Amino acid sequence: MKAQKFIAMLLVLSFLAALFGCADKASGGGDKSASTTENIPEETTGYTLDLPETNMDGKIFTFLTTNWPGEDIWTMNEITIEEQDGSAVNDAMYLRNVNVQSRFNCTIGERNIPSFIDAVNELYKSIQAGDNAYDIFIPRMQALTTLIVKDMIIDLKKLGYIDFTKPWWDARAVEDLALAGKNFGANSYMTTMDKGAISTFVFNKELMKDYNITPPYDYILEGSWTINKMAEQIKAVSSDLDGNGQMNENDLYGLLYQRDTLHDLLIASGESVAKKDAQDLPYVSLNTDSAISKIQHMFTILYDTSTCFNVMTLPGDFNVGMNNMFQNNQGLYMWIRMVNIVPLRTMEADFGIAVVPKFDDSQKEYYSTVNPYTGIFICVPITNPDTDYTGMFLEAMAYEGYVNVRPAYYDTLLTGIIARDNESSQMLDILFANRRYDLGLILDMGDLRSFIYMVMTYDTNIVSYVEKRLRLANKDIEKLTQALLENSD
Repeated sequence: MKAQKFIAMLLVLSFLAALFGCADKASGGGDKSASTTENIPEETTGYTLDLPETNMDGKIFTFLTTNWPGEDIWTMNEITIEEQDGSAVNDAMYLRNVNVQSRFNCTIGERNIPSFIDAVNELYKSIQAGDNAYDIFIPRMQALTTLIVKDMIIDLKKLGYIDFTKPWWDARAVEDLALAGKNFGANSYMTTMDKGAISTFVFNKELMKDYNITPPYDYILEGSWTINKMAEQIKAVSSDLDGNGQMNENDLYGLLYQRDTLHDLLIASGESVAKKDAQDLPYVSLNTDSAISKIQHMFTILYDTSTCFNVMTLPGDFNVGMNNMFQNNQGLYMWIRMVNIVPLRTMEADFGIAVVPKFDDSQKEYYSTVNPYTGIFICVPITNPDTDYTGMFLEAMAYEGYVNVRPAYYDTLLTGIIARDNESSQMLDILFANRRYDLGLILDMGDLRSFIYMVMTYDTNIVSYVEKRLRLANKDIEKLTQALLENSD
């Protein structure tokens, strides 16, 4: 028993050391060793914070933050931490704040506005008034277009002392969110909500045994985990548990999903709503023959109501209802975001984590999506007069998050999972290393990202949907491009 505990501890420690400083590529194909060891980052303790000793004389850094109304799991509670409460992440964030505040003789303040639209409007009013009420803004990612077009935020590269090459910054966010060579938003280890917005699948290992289905781990590590392979397993599981002759929320399905699942399958297939050209500007890529044909194939899988159930048809908080169904052994697979994993830790049946499948074997890597609705990013209002101090502060907060919050967060994800499913750490390694921010989802030119709403009515006419919005999408891109050329930063 001691040996098992020692091995489990080694697995946790090695995983925490290897998981996150890597934001580039982790192989999803080829031999098994290459898929999890290609980009092992340095140990956390191998880095130091290179900032000058500075006394900020009690300066208050005021954050403006926002939630996602109607879904409590997206309440922003990661900035001002009043006290330690014994939970790993809360206490790590408390230590993060204490260390930064004592280092600079500064104070952290926050105003939280539940609606992200109201929060954007509040920042705009503050900017128009020139009152510099907010030093840092953490909006939902879908606010990016408005913030740029209305000239509300600055290029973070203009801040002193920010070093995006350091591992405490999300290199993928820096690359994917860049526009015309400017970084108006970024993510770091100061927060975990951006990580919580990464999507994946979990699966019920007990149901796999009952239906004689092979767990996906070997397929994933061999690079052969595809949407068709997953569909085969999904279609093998279905049962009218309540015996009423109709499939409903009381029955067993191969897949429990939300409409956002369509986004994630698209990104995982190597496609996207938008890509960037040589000038680092977006253009629509959802209208390609490849993207269209792949979406049509996804419809054939998701629209099979005998094996797939859209949990967004459930009454009340569908996140709660979805988790209840999965824990009640009513789903072989369930689409989730990382934030949904922690509530599953008390599940009686063993479960595992599976990466989002590739479209076919020709793809080299697996890709995971950072959700544009619930995901966040860090930005700085144009009225902020202390860019050097703000740069120092954000760099220190990111570093302290890397040293303290990062290991606490991953330990929380793994607790209750790794003891019964060692492979899940490898899945998380692949998921986090291959995350993507699709500007087409985030900027929402021409309302193209809303094609996911088609699943609510089982609509299949994706060609017509895109054609109707393409002209407006290109106009939106032109407007954004003009703003990028003219904004005052």
